[in-house]
Amino acid sequence: MEIKEKNIILISPEPWNHIFVSKHHYATHLAKRGNKVFFLNPPSKSLQIEETNIENLYSVHYNGFVKGLRFFPRILRNYLLRKKFEQLQKVCNTEFDIVWSFDNSVFFDFSALPKKAFCISHTVDLNQDFEFEKAAQSADLCLGVSQAIVDKQKQFNGRSFFINHGYNQSAAQFNEDLVLPGKQSIKAFYAGNLNIRYLDWELIQTSIEEFPQVDFIFAGPWDEGAQKTDIIAKHNFHYIGVLAAKDLRSFYEISDLLLITYKYALYPEQLSNSHKMMEYLGSGKMILATWTKEYESLAEEDLIKMAKNTEEFLILFQEVIADLDKWNSKHKSGVRVKIAAKNSYINQLRKIEETTKNI
Repeated sequence: MEIKEKNIILISPEPWNHIFVSKHHYATHLAKRGNKVFFLNPPSKSLQIEETNIENLYSVHYNGFVKGLRFFPRILRNYLLRKKFEQLQKVCNTEFDIVWSFDNSVFFDFSALPKKAFCISHTVDLNQDFEFEKAAQSADLCLGVSQAIVDKQKQFNGRSFFINHGYNQSAAQFNEDLVLPGKQSIKAFYAGNLNIRYLDWELIQTSIEEFPQVDFIFAGPWDEGAQKTDIIAKHNFHYIGVLAAKDLRSFYEISDLLLITYKYALYPEQLSNSHKMMEYLGSGKMILATWTKEYESLAEEDLIKMAKNTEEFLILFQEVIADLDKWNSKHKSGVRVKIAAKNSYINQLRKIEETTKNI
């Protein structure tokens, strides 16, 4: 199926005004392909449609479902799902050709929807495990960003395929005015939501203490808390707040080392793939990460370094900073950039089109 000139409702667990993540990028690229895309925000108190600053892309608000819908008898549940779907078609003044869902907590039983609608259950988030079985079983196509997710989907639907995280090839220019804080000559950088439970603050603090010759720069949303008070006092730790998306790649490029520090041992399946890895690869800079299963081959090729425990992480950290010229060589950087480019959102959409030919 060619995904062009279709009416698509894209169901997102994050609102349109959220910092752009995969759902927003998919919506944008689908609209640029000539589709009319209706980005369905999480349930709120209103029912309305708004234009965005992107042609063919609309932000849709709706008031959700009655509480406990998943416990209703299937006949009643599907009736309510269908009525809400019809309500959305009416407010959008269209009939949807494709239902593309990144949220299996709403519209989770696609069998309730019109048969003409092609339904995709696309799991990219660690926390999307609400009505996973119903969504996978009733979808026309299941997509997952890790083999662990795809294997789980295949238990309920043979039409399940691996599609890696997408890479947004931004046209933003390098910002020459950006400067990283700190007095140390080596800069290790992390950008992301600093409030997530998967972030390994113990590993971060140990690394900061172990390598005083390195400035550790962290960016992203971060709530107040004891951990923040303890770590922010370190002379080589620097928190620079929430960054503009257009500047992220510039910050990556002026760093020496990009970090991923998650609690792999506690959450091995959930952390089998991180969207951050693709963003980092696109900058070309060296990456030191806790174990990320989907990128094991890149570690074997010495393009990145990954560790399964704190001791190994610290050993690899020392190895990398001891020879940054090697790890950030033109050749290695170029290979990383090419890997990211192969997974651009444009290319991921082409791969998804190919999967539809095999079902």
